[in-house]
Amino acid sequence: MKFQILTIILLLCGAMNSIAGPADRLPLRSLPLNDLSAFKPTTANWQIVGNAYADRHVAQMLAAMPGKGVLANISDTQNRGHLFTTMEHGDIELELDVMMAKESNSGIYFQGRYELQLQDSWGKKEKPKYGDIGGIYQRTDTVRNVGYEGSAPMVNASKAPGLWQHLRIIFQAPRFDGQGRKIANARFLKVYLNGSLVQDNFEVSGPTRSAGFKDEKPLGPIMIQGNHGRVAFKDIAYKLYDGKGLEISNLSLREFKSTGDSIRNYASQVPLHENTTDSISYLSAVEKEINLLEYKGVFQFPKSGDYLFKLQNGGGGMLIINRDTIVINNGVHHFDEEVVAKYTTTAGPAPFTLIHNKLIGWRKGLALYVEGPGMALHPLHAKGSVFSEPPVTPIVIAPMGGKSVIQRSFIQEAGHKRTHCLSVGTQGAASFTIDLSSGSLFQMWDGAFLETTSMWHRRGNQQNGTPLGTVITLGDELDFAAGNHDQNDKESAFRFLEYNIDNKGLPTFSYLIRDLAVADKIIPSVTERSLTRRITVTSHKDIAFRVASGVRIEELPDGSYAMHDKNYYLTFDQESIKPVLKNSGAYQELTIHVKGTGAQVIQYTLLW
Repeated sequence: MKFQILTIILLLCGAMNSIAGPADRLPLRSLPLNDLSAFKPTTANWQIVGNAYADRHVAQMLAAMPGKGVLANISDTQNRGHLFTTMEHGDIELELDVMMAKESNSGIYFQGRYELQLQDSWGKKEKPKYGDIGGIYQRTDTVRNVGYEGSAPMVNASKAPGLWQHLRIIFQAPRFDGQGRKIANARFLKVYLNGSLVQDNFEVSGPTRSAGFKDEKPLGPIMIQGNHGRVAFKDIAYKLYDGKGLEISNLSLREFKSTGDSIRNYASQVPLHENTTDSISYLSAVEKEINLLEYKGVFQFPKSGDYLFKLQNGGGGMLIINRDTIVINNGVHHFDEEVVAKYTTTAGPAPFTLIHNKLIGWRKGLALYVEGPGMALHPLHAKGSVFSEPPVTPIVIAPMGGKSVIQRSFIQEAGHKRTHCLSVGTQGAASFTIDLSSGSLFQMWDGAFLETTSMWHRRGNQQNGTPLGTVITLGDELDFAAGNHDQNDKESAFRFLEYNIDNKGLPTFSYLIRDLAVADKIIPSVTERSLTRRITVTSHKDIAFRVASGVRIEELPDGSYAMHDKNYYLTFDQESIKPVLKNSGAYQELTIHVKGTGAQVIQYTLLW
């Protein structure tokens, strides 16, 4: 048997709006885009290309470049057919990147029947509607010729035309009995757009408007609308689910005295209690305050392949399958700490042992989840075994009265906590965070400002600020470098001085890097989702300023740059600036050479 273990800390609130990383999910199956063989024959508007470009200023302008890996709909008046996959699905998890042309419109029809809307919704200030990107389109009452049902996205998480936007959809197909009668409607269980949750368990009673089929069946193809505008796709991947779970049999329970923060040698004790049981729950313990529970049973693996187990203990725990230790979680843990392990096995029965060590009275909760081949993530524990703190009203900081608001906090990233962060929010405009330990602008987002419950609730131990919106993450290395110096030298040379606040509440940051003086001001736009950064540099030596970095940077025909594989735009506001694009390992960097002739201004705009 093969297995691997890694630990993931679930983040308060941020976990709700984030897309799960590859480490805590089994990989999806890629839909090949080397040619159109994964799709049924269609009209000439559908092409396999190497890259796509949409001018964000020109309606329906989307051009394609030769190559492979991108699916593009270059529709015109003669060629505007829909595209159907040869693959048919029931329950499915689908991920893809989509690029919208300005004012374009399309849709992804699950089973060819239920539409998730694609629309250029960037810049709309009014409340989202069912026709905006991430919406579930309406059905049509053919008698009255009016629409009904439909679901607007919870937030407008749309990016600008020409940028890649990420969609993740978990779809549950309708259910039918043995005679083919429908007994449950289709559901969009979760839809995430650019990391923001936009649909949550929305039920669809039948095919939506302009569906490829009028009836409902257990299986059907994905249909992509081709007659309403130009659009491109890449990195399409999916996982099909058969609705089955992992069965458990011969479940028994023995209860021991806790052995402390180590699980070893517990079985040398005489059990305090033992009996058979039909469920896994920390509430099964007789000794409620401190105990160690040992569950034994048999997993019936329906298919050979990789299975992912997720264990949460209010205390410590262990999972053993076929005498292989899959998870060991010694010590004292909060319930929201999740241990993830992948286990490779063959189909058939396998004995298991699950241990829950409750060594401190106030630690509560035991949860075990699994996903596998054709198997969606599902719990193996009883519903009541999940522990959650009593709900509290989130503590949200929001700018009001036309002035920006500033908040210091920690910012939690994957495996790393930034400790010198200052976030700035402006009413009706984008927000951003500066790392004061380096002077780097490292994230920006649109939406509400900052959720700070972990800073002020109870002891406020975590001190985390969580952005409320779709976050664009930028580079975190130093922006300025005078000559060639290693990173440790650069960090020791940086010295933050102060920030001064103007009459609108916006700060100007001042700092030194060796003998380089920098004044840095970032101004959010209230008319579009963008930030303008104005940096005044005073130096008597030539220096290089790294504006941004990414895995792929493209200079566009209008003179702007598409950054980090078309994740956001960067535009220089001065014609005199001549940036240099260079490779730096696996990344590319956009740099400016500044001569040491006193004070100079560098100004550019970030837009997404």
